[in-house]
Amino acid sequence: MLQKIRSAAFAVYIPVIVLLMGIGCMPVMLFGENAARSTVKAWSRLALFGLKWIAGVSYRIEGAENIPQGGALIAANHQSMWETIALYALAPKPVMILKKELTRIPVYGWWALAAGNITIDRKGGAKALRAMARAAKTHTDAGHQVVIFPEGTRSALGARQRYHPGVAGIYVAADAPCVPAAHDSGRFWRHPGGEKVPGVITLRFLPAIPPGLDRKAFLGELQSRIESGRPDLADSALAASMENTDG
Repeated sequence: MLQKIRSAAFAVYIPVIVLLMGIGCMPVMLFGENAARSTVKAWSRLALFGLKWIAGVSYRIEGAENIPQGGALIAANHQSMWETIALYALAPKPVMILKKELTRIPVYGWWALAAGNITIDRKGGAKALRAMARAAKTHTDAGHQVVIFPEGTRSALGARQRYHPGVAGIYVAADAPCVPAAHDSGRFWRHPGGEKVPGVITLRFLPAIPPGLDRKAFLGELQSRIESGRPDLADSALAASMENTDG
């Protein structure tokens, strides 16, 4: 019962800080994209702070030395809202690829656009994908880190999904390194429902995949690295191995 109250309190905390910062800091938008990005990063850190102290969910980072400091892609598995917040807070100059519909949300959408994030129209077909790839290259050339979720949607804890080929198109167009990131956020930030389970999320930044691979080779390498690094898949494999040994 107590944890349900804590989860509910955090669910209230998030929109409150969006409204307070989003409206109170609006003059910052006059100073351009970098200033807006810094404001959104500050909001992300406040969100992680609230998650820890209200809901009891913290995180640890492995492979922090692999966090790119210059232009690059960061590709992560997607299990909850947590990684969209954490990767924005941790990357030096983050740019998110997000659904166009999200920019229509009052306050949140204003800042998503002001901070220079890349929108994707999922009904736009090949034309939209080409535009997204060009935008990603513009950002990596400018020294930004473009955050992408190759599964395209959230997946359940311990589940595997097909990686979308559009991610490989972005990689080829950007001609930049790609840092795989693996985590188990779904263990503690449940989806659907948003229940929070106290604990520590593990986020692993893996060595970068250098530019220059063809699309098929890149997609296979990316999926292999992320799935090998995911704590939830590693735990599942260990449990299965122990069951087989016991049998």
